[in-house]
Amino acid sequence: MANVLKIVFLAIMGFGLLVYITAPKQVNKDIEVNKNIKLNTSLFPSHFEVIGVGGYMKKKDLFKSNRKYIIVLNHDALSLIEPLKSVNRNDIVLVANISKTPWFIKKLAVNGKLEELNRNSKIPMVNDTNGSFIKLLNISDDTQTKYFIFKINEDNSIVKLKEAEVKKDALEFGITKEEANKYIETLIAYLK
Repeated sequence: MANVLKIVFLAIMGFGLLVYITAPKQVNKDIEVNKNIKLNTSLFPSHFEVIGVGGYMKKKDLFKSNRKYIIVLNHDALSLIEPLKSVNRNDIVLVANISKTPWFIKKLAVNGKLEELNRNSKIPMVNDTNGSFIKLLNISDDTQTKYFIFKINEDNSIVKLKEAEVKKDALEFGITKEEANKYIETLIAYLK
């Protein structure tokens, strides 16, 4: 019996050590935002991890001339993905801000959940796992209920149009059809 307990203890210790050694460096919890920098798509990296395309997409393909709006969705605001599918808009790029999620949870559940949420959607969704996208857009507020709407102008400059919220725990417990209609109506009102 003592040998079995030793084996179990060593296995747990070994697994813990393996997880610790292979864990990627955590994203800096305090994202430094440079308010003096003018937002522009030229600041974006050349490739983005896009949900549903099986990998990365080039910036020039993601931000085609017809894509004029970026909507950054924090945790609970991801509940807006489903009602957004019914909106026939091809001028939107969604950004899933999951940068504060622990890496182990990202690997186990988040990527699969994002794929499930964005299934059958025509709106591309960037998986911002490391927080680089929100840093480039000067977003320092990671309140789980918030979402942010940005517009890309003809000269590729970016302006923030709106910052809004959904109800708390909207992703876990869902939103009613009436709430979804209200949120989407508010959101679409800024996309002109």
